[in-house]
Amino acid sequence: MQMNVPAAGVPAAAALARGPWRKAALTLALLSALTLSGCQLPRSGPMLSEMTGAHDDKDVIVMPVSRELVQASKVPEVSDFPERYRDLTQAGFDSLVPGDGINVTVWERGGLGVFAADPSGVSNLGNQEIDRNGNVYFPILGKFRAAGLTLAQLHDAVVARLSKLVVGADVSVTRAADARGQMVTVQGNLTKPGMFPITQTSQRLSSALAQAAPVQTNPEQLIISLRRDNQVASVRLSDIYRNQNNDILLRAGDVITAYDSREYLTVLGAAGMQGRVAISKRNYTVLDALADSKGLDDKTADPRSVFLFTPAKAGAPGKPDMLPVVYQFDLTRPEQVALAREFSVHEGQAIYISDAPFTQVQKVLSAFRVTMSAGFSATRAIDSDSGGSSGVSQ
Repeated sequence: MQMNVPAAGVPAAAALARGPWRKAALTLALLSALTLSGCQLPRSGPMLSEMTGAHDDKDVIVMPVSRELVQASKVPEVSDFPERYRDLTQAGFDSLVPGDGINVTVWERGGLGVFAADPSGVSNLGNQEIDRNGNVYFPILGKFRAAGLTLAQLHDAVVARLSKLVVGADVSVTRAADARGQMVTVQGNLTKPGMFPITQTSQRLSSALAQAAPVQTNPEQLIISLRRDNQVASVRLSDIYRNQNNDILLRAGDVITAYDSREYLTVLGAAGMQGRVAISKRNYTVLDALADSKGLDDKTADPRSVFLFTPAKAGAPGKPDMLPVVYQFDLTRPEQVALAREFSVHEGQAIYISDAPFTQVQKVLSAFRVTMSAGFSATRAIDSDSGGSSGVSQ
């Protein structure tokens, strides 16, 4: 029988072979960790030091927030229609317009019988509509220019014409209920949009809105726009509630549109939730936006570095745009939290929350830990393979 006995130097040789592999694996792991630490670590945007550097380089204007800036950011709590819309002398209901229906009733004295009368002696000339040219025609009396006149003025014109035919007649001139030229259009986010007549008892904006029934989910954000004579003015529904002067008198041809105000700002960086945030009220503040985006991320955010970016304003003709202004909030200071509660934000602006400096250290340590763990795993695998090859073969 022949027996193969391993040479006495084999284990020693294997051990010598493992040594260089172990050193190579550890060296590779260390080099990988150093390489990772030298690379640009992932983050959501500039740090506080970089924002300060951009200000020093005159790329942006960074301004710590103050009470004066808070006051400048706010908009009036109530907006009003322009004065020309609230001028009571411009009320249009009393003036006749094309489409208005007019009824003339005559009571003759002395029974001359110029007009056919009923048994009670009343002569009804019927409902006549003012045509598109502003004229109205009555049997026997003829044509009258009615558009722009009040009912009293048209009454006087009818009496003057009638006096040539009948002596001492009584005349009544009224609007017909079923023919209306005084109409307004109400459209938009309404339950019952449509065209509505202006009457003696419903000649104000609130009356038309009451008939059209706006969807009042949030009156603060429902815009009421009025187009008149190719000019448009807008207020919010809540402005009409708060200021009676905004409940203006309507005129024929007015177009009222109700629509939701849809304004957004962007929240980025170390926030609980990044994305677009809806501005849900007038004078919506920085603190409102932070609350709606689930606040600052307490694991990564730097509360000293909450920035509000505003768009750059256009420069004078032929000159570059002005530098963007960035407002800085230091939420480690109680008075700055109070200012953030009052500082109003607007459409197109953005809030950015910088990462805290220690988060970059954590990322380096995390990368180093993962890389070194991979190196140790490699050395263990080398040891395992070398141990399996040192067995005795018989």
